[in-house]
Amino acid sequence: MRQKNRTAGKKILFAYLLLFPTVFFVIGILGYGVVSAFILSLHEVSALSVETPFVGIDNYIKLFKNPNFINSFEKSLIFVSSSVILGIILSLTASLSLYKIKVLRSTLQSISLIPYLVSGVSAAVSWRFLFSGMDSLVNIWYEMLGGTPVSWLGHPIRAMVVVVLANVWKIVPFSTLILLGGLQSIDPDIFDAAAIDGATGIKKFRYVTLPLIAPMMGISIIWLNFASFNMFDVVIATTGGGPGRATDVMAVHLYRLAFDRLDFSTASAVMIILLLLNVAVSIFSLRLSKV
Repeated sequence: MRQKNRTAGKKILFAYLLLFPTVFFVIGILGYGVVSAFILSLHEVSALSVETPFVGIDNYIKLFKNPNFINSFEKSLIFVSSSVILGIILSLTASLSLYKIKVLRSTLQSISLIPYLVSGVSAAVSWRFLFSGMDSLVNIWYEMLGGTPVSWLGHPIRAMVVVVLANVWKIVPFSTLILLGGLQSIDPDIFDAAAIDGATGIKKFRYVTLPLIAPMMGISIIWLNFASFNMFDVVIATTGGGPGRATDVMAVHLYRLAFDRLDFSTASAVMIILLLLNVAVSIFSLRLSKV
């Protein structure tokens, strides 16, 4: 018995040793980026000056006094919450559909991943083509159904709807794959036992499926939040943050601070705030799903 325990312990130790270089490399890169950004956010750093005086939390105070940042914070909350709610509904629906399908399941799973594999800029250009201008493809369809063409990207609310839809189209496939993996890990005998107990389709879903895939739901929500909070390319290539600042989410605001105004310290402060938001949402999602 002791010999078996030693052998098992050596195998586990060997597995950790194999993982250590990759984990160390990833944590090192991420840790360096986070620490560097935090240090920058505590100094006044600009490409226009060689001086980098220490200013403490002044950059954070300045941000929360800036109406443009408050606007981007509010727009991010709207963008993220809308994307997560719509995304988890579509992900769950798609994963259940793929789980039920028996014919060509692998092919359909591969096809469903195409939006995720397409680059963000390419996806954004496609969605911009669909909605840009009064003679856009969507307006042509809308007019054929008896409606009046409208300016989708020139109206604040409609522009936000478009970027949310584009974002959801881009990030939902990966979330669907996560939930599908959770569904496929459930023992079919559990569903048979529930059917014997008289559970209908809705009750099976509520009392059997949902509790069993709760950990995967939590991971999916984390992914949807993370991808939405940090989404930049889809928004910048679809609306550029406009009209006005109607879709100026925090990632776009960070870009403008860093590369338009060359205000690297304030941009770093925005990055740290984004990081804290991601961590807070991740912890909340894990607690909610009881992972």
